[in-house]
Amino acid sequence: MPVKEIILLTGTKETRKTLVKQLEEVIGDFVRIHHESLEENISGVFSNKLIILSSPEITEETAPYIGVGCKVLVAKRTVNFEHIDKLLFLASKTKALYVNDGPDTVYESVETLLQLGINHIEYIPCYPGKKNIPEVEFAITPGEVDLVPPFVKEVVNIGPRLIDITTVMTILQELDLLKQKGDIVSDKYIRKIIDLSKKLSITSRQSDQLNRHLKHVLDGVNDGILAVNSKAMITVCNENLTNMLGLSSGKTVGRNLQDVLRNAELASFILTDSEEETGWFSLHSGDVLVHRFHLKTEDTIVATFQNAHETIELEKSYRRELLKKGYIAKFTFQDIKGVSSSIEKTKEIARKIAKTNLTVLIEGESGTGKELYASAIHNASLRQEGPFLAVNFSALPEDLVESELFGYEEGAFTGAKKGGKIGLFEQASGGTIFLDEIGDISLKLQARLLRVLQEKEIMRVGGNKIIPVDVRVIAATNKDLLKMIEAGTFREDLYHRLKILYIRLPELRTRKEDIHPLIRHFMFQSGRSQIEIKPDVLEQLMCYQWYGNVRELKNTIDYMLAVCDGNVITIDDIPNESFFQRKSRENREVQPIAEELPADREEALFILEAAFHANDAGQPIGRKKLAEKSAHWRRPLSEQQIRKRLALLEESGYIATSRGRTGIKLTRLGVDYLLANRPDLIGKL
Repeated sequence: MPVKEIILLTGTKETRKTLVKQLEEVIGDFVRIHHESLEENISGVFSNKLIILSSPEITEETAPYIGVGCKVLVAKRTVNFEHIDKLLFLASKTKALYVNDGPDTVYESVETLLQLGINHIEYIPCYPGKKNIPEVEFAITPGEVDLVPPFVKEVVNIGPRLIDITTVMTILQELDLLKQKGDIVSDKYIRKIIDLSKKLSITSRQSDQLNRHLKHVLDGVNDGILAVNSKAMITVCNENLTNMLGLSSGKTVGRNLQDVLRNAELASFILTDSEEETGWFSLHSGDVLVHRFHLKTEDTIVATFQNAHETIELEKSYRRELLKKGYIAKFTFQDIKGVSSSIEKTKEIARKIAKTNLTVLIEGESGTGKELYASAIHNASLRQEGPFLAVNFSALPEDLVESELFGYEEGAFTGAKKGGKIGLFEQASGGTIFLDEIGDISLKLQARLLRVLQEKEIMRVGGNKIIPVDVRVIAATNKDLLKMIEAGTFREDLYHRLKILYIRLPELRTRKEDIHPLIRHFMFQSGRSQIEIKPDVLEQLMCYQWYGNVRELKNTIDYMLAVCDGNVITIDDIPNESFFQRKSRENREVQPIAEELPADREEALFILEAAFHANDAGQPIGRKKLAEKSAHWRRPLSEQQIRKRLALLEESGYIATSRGRTGIKLTRLGVDYLLANRPDLIGKL
């Protein structure tokens, strides 16, 4: 018996593949199927064949390829049942375009879907030439993805339509196979329908299981959770919320919110038009904190209810945890000691700055207390209950700074933690971040920091999600940022973003009246306030220039407390000159001594150098030894002459004299003057 054959002609390649697969499964065991498409160019003219056309729309285009003796059958098509389950996941009342190549195929398919009970979707016909198509987010198409309008956000492709059972039976009849093979084909169709039913049943069971799981999850949450649709109907209400409201379980979903809530003020708050808001209310179970927000895509309002007293306790616990991690500002303005007008003025400005949320730049030499002021500003601000995080750019390697500040996603780089890491900016959200030594960051990081200041948002390393942050930035530096801008190592736009508010901290050498109060404070801190400091010690400490500022003074006090004998600090307990910080060589070269010596310059330099060598060797020196040394100099000086020179030098602040064993000591100003005039001594420091 010769093999029966049919010719399948379609418009597109995709339709050809789908229909061939269907016919092969149904009649391929006993019918040869030759298939071609107009899109791929038909190979030639067919004669004496049974021709199956995929749709009436291709009748005219395929006519040249149909020769004598051919029987033409136009297939009736129906929805592709294999992918129909995709439509079940669309929410009820979803508006979706149904897109196909012509009005007949669109309306026919929509009618089929409605007859099948897929009626939870609002179908909007869409085909080439159709006007006034509404811009909706979803579209359904039987394989015609290219025809979907560009404004559609999500496309559900259910695949090309299939040949219906009546057309298949007609093909068998034309091939004189209906009596022989009709029952076999019918059984295959019934098996397909049964398989589809099983698939839909499994999907339905999975959906029910998921819904039950989500309900258990929602009921297990400690907070009350409420969802309300655009018509003020409750769509979600977990068990904890029904307890808070004093309602019976199962009597809330599907009801109008205003009928359920006895508190009219709370109902009005939940249904308000604002995007996001938090409020405090009293309910049947006590005080609650209600946070509401709007899900635009779902046109749904979601509100969470938290027990107010539990929230306060959690906040306290959170503060304790921050304290353990060191994320707490430890100092207040009371910790900033001093009685000088400059320090009082600086504190007054800082207190006013603290009341704003604006970015602050603190400039000052090393040791002037920049972190102390940053901490005090935070504690006097509206963010005092939030975290305070400090990062020192000079202490972090360049390759770590970015990931520490902004965090990173899992797999962002080799060695990245599983799950990623939250950055300091995110951790500081709601509080303050202190960026110390801001002048040490790279230009690349300066660009990222500028974006944070401008947009109040960050992106983790290796991530693609924008994360908003609510954080106040306080930056500090001991560098001249304006010179760095001129040199091209600091961005001018970042400088102005940082310097919205500004504080310049005064150096200790410009407010020496604060030295005594600071000394008393440091001794009290160390628990040694009973120790007596001799007046000549205080006088000599007043003579130093303190280029290391308050930090250097504290180190000096700690040193003297450690080495003193008994309960008295004497002149012998002052550290050697090499202990004290000096100006950098660069500063010595560019900054001239402000006040010239009143005595003969050569004699003054001779006395200063002799005292310098004696101090450096730890040996005492006085008028008698200086007179002896001058005997070997080109201009011998008597003790009386040296006495006068020493008086002038001390008056000018270049030396400090003592009646004790140490004798004459050079002050910082004296060392600076000597080294500025005798640079050959710099290498001996």
